[in-house]
Amino acid sequence: MRPRTLICLILFFLPAMWAGAFLASAARPAGGKAGPVRIERHDSLTVYYPDYSRIDLSTGRMPSKDRTDVIFCCAAAFTGERLKEFSHSNIAGHHVSGGKYYQGFRCATNNGIFTWNGANGWKFYNFSHKNSETPLKESARKGGMGFCQSLLFYNGKQFKGCFKPYRSNQYRALCEIGGRLCIVDCAWSLPFGSFMEGLRKLGVKNAIYCDMGRGWNYSWYRRDDGTVKEIFTYPGPFTTNWLTFIKD
Repeated sequence: MRPRTLICLILFFLPAMWAGAFLASAARPAGGKAGPVRIERHDSLTVYYPDYSRIDLSTGRMPSKDRTDVIFCCAAAFTGERLKEFSHSNIAGHHVSGGKYYQGFRCATNNGIFTWNGANGWKFYNFSHKNSETPLKESARKGGMGFCQSLLFYNGKQFKGCFKPYRSNQYRALCEIGGRLCIVDCAWSLPFGSFMEGLRKLGVKNAIYCDMGRGWNYSWYRRDDGTVKEIFTYPGPFTTNWLTFIKD
C-alpha cells in the first residue's frame, strides 16, 4: 500500500468524509469595519470575518508576517507525507495557487472544493476527486485559487464530519454564514461533535474543513494596529499549503 493511500485511510478515522456533486452559492468580500479582520466570539467558537480584496492558496512557504497585505492565514488541504522538500503532489487533492493549476494526490476523505477568483467570487462544491479538475481549472483560468478538503456543511445540509464525534481537538472550518465568508475556529479543544453542533447553531450554510494534518493548525491574523496575533502557535516542520486572505 502506498504511503499516501495509507495516510488517507488513517485520515478516514481522524478526518473522514464521503464524495458527491453539485455547486453552492458565490459571494463577494464581506464589508467590514475599520479593522482588517472582524472577530465574533460565540462561547467555545471564534468567528473571523476577513475584510479581504482577494484570496489565494499559498504553497511551499507560509506567507511572511512582514507582508502587511496578508490579513489572515491558516492551514487548508491535508499533507500526505512528511517530506523535507516541498512538492505539489504531496498535497491532498488537486489545487490552484497563484492562478496555476496543480495535481495533488487522491485522498478518499475529500468530497468538497472551495474556489475563489476575481470574476466570480467564491464557491463551495460537493465534488469528489474525479470531478474536481473542471472547477479548479476554471478558477485557474481566471487567475484564482482553490483546494480540496472534507465538506462539513453544504447548502445547509450537515454531513457526518471528518472526525469521530468524541474526538477532541481545536478544529477549524472555512464557512459561509449569512452570505458572508468567514473562518470558524475552536477557542479551545472540543469534541468534534460539539464543534459541528456549534457550526449548526451559528447558522452555517456551507463549511469546508481546514487542516494540513494532526498538530499542523498554525494560523494567524492581523490586528487593527497592523500587528500579528497567532491563533495556533506551533507551525510544524512539514506544512505545505495555507489559505491566505489578502487586503490590497
